Amino acid sequence: MTDLSVIIKPVITEKTSAQMEKNKYVFEVKRSARKEEIKAAFEAVYGVKPASVDTQLVTKKVRLFGRNRVLVKRPVNKRAIITLAKGKTIDPNKVK
Repeated sequence: MTDLSVIIKPVITEKTSAQMEKNKYVFEVKRSARKEEIKAAFEAVYGVKPASVDTQLVTKKVRLFGRNRVLVKRPVNKRAIITLAKGKTIDPNKVK
């Protein structure tokens, strides 16, 4: 039994939209998730077996915000770049 809450949400930006044309989809995942867990959860949620799974940690950034110069910190997140086999596609917003 796989934990389906491993995949949090799809990441859709201009850069990830360009990767979708190459059958690569980007998802935000739990920080503690391993590649095998991500692969199993993706297959259970979307019904398509991924060819490969790559992960990356998105480092936190500190920015000054507003007139009072308040420090705003972005937390560390983990992303999974999932490559599908040639000819396979999904809609990242729709779940099986």
